[in-house]
Amino acid sequence: METDGGNSLEGSGDYLQEFYEQKLIQVQTLLEEEFGSDETRQYVYRLAFKGNDVLPKRDRRPKPTTAFQADQIHRIHGGDEETRQTLLQFAIIVAEYYDIVDDVIDGDVKPGHEREAIVALQFLMPVLVRLLHRLGDDAVEYWTWEATELVECCVHEPTADEKQTEAGYLDLLEEQALLRSSITGLAAIVAGADDEEIARAEEVGRTVHKLMQFTTDLNQYGSDDDPSNAVALFDKEAFSGQYQQFKDELDETLAAYPEDYASQMRAPWQGGHMSKYPDESKDN
Repeated sequence: METDGGNSLEGSGDYLQEFYEQKLIQVQTLLEEEFGSDETRQYVYRLAFKGNDVLPKRDRRPKPTTAFQADQIHRIHGGDEETRQTLLQFAIIVAEYYDIVDDVIDGDVKPGHEREAIVALQFLMPVLVRLLHRLGDDAVEYWTWEATELVECCVHEPTADEKQTEAGYLDLLEEQALLRSSITGLAAIVAGADDEEIARAEEVGRTVHKLMQFTTDLNQYGSDDDPSNAVALFDKEAFSGQYQQFKDELDETLAAYPEDYASQMRAPWQGGHMSKYPDESKDN
């Protein structure tokens, strides 16, 4: 499964597009400040921050959704600007790091180019550590435990000899959602939120991740022979019902936030995604 799918800005309005453009500036800053040579900067940029044939399933880069949700939550809780900028840089690196990890694990790297993907990961890891350290001890303690638990989902993915089921897909999706809930939870922590607010922020990230994965599976179905794709597992009615349930859960959680923020955070999933569902899926 993809780690940061649902990349489309369709239906999200001008605010998310503007945020994406700001992220491009953040990437430039990261490359200039965190890497010591032009050769390394070009290498990291090519593999991690733009589409390339080594990692062919990665389209528009960097993907905005993880950092966008973290940004909104940090603003809601009144965090300071310096911390917010560091948080956004961390969220950018985390999203790209785990997306490459996912491609390596799933065998989605161009054959013969696995070394390039792994080297890119090795360049990103020390930057991730430095940024997390700048966010403070509480951030380090929180995120490292969350990241450890996230890796456990790899153990629970079905092997090539095992058939995925609808229930198994949803259970695994719940585990994988730690990727995003750990970032939205981190955003609340570094903004000084209380335990209830942190839990709410985590729920936002968890539900957003599920919506993103369903959207990614829908977009990739037909060009992707993954038997664990949700479209291959759920018929149209079940897929639509589950997707709507995720949207309802997100709306319920966002109801606690000011509407100007909540409307921006739900906007990417207000479009007509179900119009993309194929008339006939291969396995249904």
